[in-house]
Amino acid sequence: MKKFLFAGALALLVSCAGGKSDVEVITDFYKAVLGETEMTDGLLQESLSQPVLDALWEADYADTYSYWAFRTGCQDGPSQESSLEDVKPLGDGWYQVTYSDLGIPGITDVRVEDGKICDYRPFSVPFELAHGYFLRNDVQGDACPKKITNQEELLQYFGMAAVMGKNGEPTAIDFDKSFVIPVIYPDTDQETSIVVDRFWRTGPESLTLSVSSIVADEHLSFTIRPVQLLIVDSFYRDFTLDYHQD
Repeated sequence: MKKFLFAGALALLVSCAGGKSDVEVITDFYKAVLGETEMTDGLLQESLSQPVLDALWEADYADTYSYWAFRTGCQDGPSQESSLEDVKPLGDGWYQVTYSDLGIPGITDVRVEDGKICDYRPFSVPFELAHGYFLRNDVQGDACPKKITNQEELLQYFGMAAVMGKNGEPTAIDFDKSFVIPVIYPDTDQETSIVVDRFWRTGPESLTLSVSSIVADEHLSFTIRPVQLLIVDSFYRDFTLDYHQD
């Protein structure tokens, strides 16, 4: 087990509730989350704000709190042990929690206010799938950048097409709050769906995206260019992106 390090003078300030510092609040909670100590309802109530507790409540799953949302989400790994490694202050009440989850490196940001964890940025990066976009015919797939950060750049590579029915308009993208990661597969004459297998944070400022495809058996009488656009929070805009495609 790696030695736990206290990081920064700011992290040593004592919070108002219970006399614990922010780092101690996070440490006690995460050691229980990772199975190093026992998780109890009392510790959950002591560590998490009511809005976070409400968000984690799983009424349809044995009436319990899904505190494992603070881990990587991986069901197995190269080790049977998990451990807390470091808590680093980021400012404005935010802390970066580094840990090993069954041997898989994990990083989750949490925010502490009034002695309780009141917000967190999960290890798995949240995203929304955009609909109604296609790669323009005059654009080669490998010419498209890994990240698109404004509307002008988006329209340089992609066209928009509405379809009949509910939610048929192309997904609106607010580039003040988001950016786009395009996933483009080669031309094919088979109906192909692109699936995001995993999108996760692999370092303090790095992301990894893993995608695969579902291909229909029947061949079409024409070729298509499978495309999927991921809309991602602008918080991750400057992170490096490692991309894996089957």
